[in-house]
Amino acid sequence: MSRPDAAALRLKAIVEADPGALIRLLQLFQIRNVTPLHVRARRLGCEFIEAEIEFNDAEMTIDILRLVAAKAQELPITLAAVVLEPAAGAAA
Repeated sequence: MSRPDAAALRLKAIVEADPGALIRLLQLFQIRNVTPLHVRARRLGCEFIEAEIEFNDAEMTIDILRLVAAKAQELPITLAAVVLEPAAGAAA
């Protein structure tokens, strides 16, 4: 169970609009046995998908999420992957 006061960490990625793109992105977290709080995806025209994956910071550290973002960048389907850190006031 997650803490109600925990700050959310987010990964935002732009990937090709390939049928398996979201699965390949989520597999990076499955390997680490981490389940996202939220997954949001939307099409950006015909060629791309914007995915935002949110995690509880009690389950994953910012450093691990940065590592996963770097791994996501290595996927041939990924155009960009960045970590969106919580605001300083949200973590207090």
